[in-house]
Amino acid sequence: MAIEILHPTATLEVKLGAAAQVMFEVVKSKSASRPLTIALCGGRSVVGLLRALLVESSNQPKELLRRVHFFMVDERIVPLDHAESNFGGLNQQLFATLVGQGTIAHNQLHPLSITIGSAQSDCQHYMQELEQVGGRFDVVVVGMGEDGHVAGLFPRHPALVQPGRSFIPFFDSPKPPPERVTASRELVTTASLGVLLALGEAKQAAWNSFVSRSVTVAECPAKMVEAMERCVVVSDLV
Repeated sequence: MAIEILHPTATLEVKLGAAAQVMFEVVKSKSASRPLTIALCGGRSVVGLLRALLVESSNQPKELLRRVHFFMVDERIVPLDHAESNFGGLNQQLFATLVGQGTIAHNQLHPLSITIGSAQSDCQHYMQELEQVGGRFDVVVVGMGEDGHVAGLFPRHPALVQPGRSFIPFFDSPKPPPERVTASRELVTTASLGVLLALGEAKQAAWNSFVSRSVTVAECPAKMVEAMERCVVVSDLV
């Protein structure tokens, strides 16, 4: 699959707006008889895209937005109101506004709430939630880390090679906090559309690895997007 780098010479705002438009184009192309699923990541990289999604949502039919279910592609094992909760950040920057406007309902939000003592069963229950709306992501958004990781899939980490479509708890993240949950590699790559955010000068080395033909997914997990049906990339490093 050829990866599409969106508008390399445009401003970042234009690139992010284009990514939001592509996301809605993909969900519009799906059957009108089933729910739609968008999986989002947390972190600083996604903030601009969330603003673009908020703007673009105002251009979409209400009946389309009422079919979209938002899932998490990864999460820290902390309470949802904790400062490090990915869902908490997304809620402040996107979800609360959409719900407050009546654009979406609370039951279209699917926070990934995990406790350490029941992490495995909590992940199984979350996968069951996804299965109730189709069992896969229509769109998945991931940000590339300084080491090339995406979601909670870090270079040479055992979670990266765990087979099957699932959510994986782990307690030895190379990046704090150590207790995290991630969608598996197969669950990420079977999405109809991937949006990869590669933003910031600190990601330059990871970007060089991403575009290198000699670097493997084990060394730079962001390269797994090459296996997707379609992937668009937003970067300020090209």
